[in-house]
Amino acid sequence: MADRITTSQLLNLADRSERGLTTAEASRLRAGIAQLHDERASLRNRLRVQTRRRNIAVSKLSDIHRLATLARERGNATVPTWAVDACLSDASNQEAA
Repeated sequence: MADRITTSQLLNLADRSERGLTTAEASRLRAGIAQLHDERASLRNRLRVQTRRRNIAVSKLSDIHRLATLARERGNATVPTWAVDACLSDASNQEAA
């Protein structure tokens, strides 16, 4: 929709709809409503993707924190890098699923 309809234009058209709209105005109102619907759907999708990415990152950090805590409880001063890599790759495999 190259010709964007602003919210104020939609409100004006809605006010005028009480008195009756011309065919062009009704078409413009329908186009504006469809545009708003598409924008909201796009926003929902972007938020869903970002939330999923955030949850994956939190999961990875939790796994590494759990690994470090277990190592500390066992008296280890260090955590092997292969164990950290395993935590990260497990979370990556969950992302692909």
